[in-house]
Amino acid sequence: MTFDIPKERWAEFLNDFSRRRYGWETKVEIISDSIGDQILSNGLALKGVTFENRAGRSEIEILIGTGDAHQTHTIHEPVAVCYLDEESGFRGMLEIEEANGTKTLLSLVDPMPVYVGYTAFKIVAAS
Repeated sequence: MTFDIPKERWAEFLNDFSRRRYGWETKVEIISDSIGDQILSNGLALKGVTFENRAGRSEIEILIGTGDAHQTHTIHEPVAVCYLDEESGFRGMLEIEEANGTKTLLSLVDPMPVYVGYTAFKIVAAS
C-alpha cells in the first residue's frame, strides 16, 4: 500500500523512518526523463534521511554507507514524499519527487547483518 506523506509531516516522518531503519541495507535509484533510470547505490547501510526547509528552499538528504563507502544524495525542491510499505516485495520504499519531475527511490532491502566474533577454547580435563 502507498502512503502520501503531507509536507507538514515530512520532517517527523523522515526522522522516525531513519530511526527505525538505521543500518538497513538500501538501494537508491533515480528516475528522470533526461537520464532514464540510474542506480546510485546498492547495498549501503542507511544512516538517515533528513528534511530541511530554510528561507523557502526545501531539501531532503539521504545519507548512506560508512567509512570510505558512503554517499549523500540531495533532493532539491521536493514536491512529494510517498512511502510504499512492505507489501512491495522490499522492506519498504520511499519515493521522493522533485519539482522537475525527477524521482528518487530509496528501497530498503533488509537489516544489515551483525557479525559477532568468537574465540575457540580448548577444554582440558584436570585429573
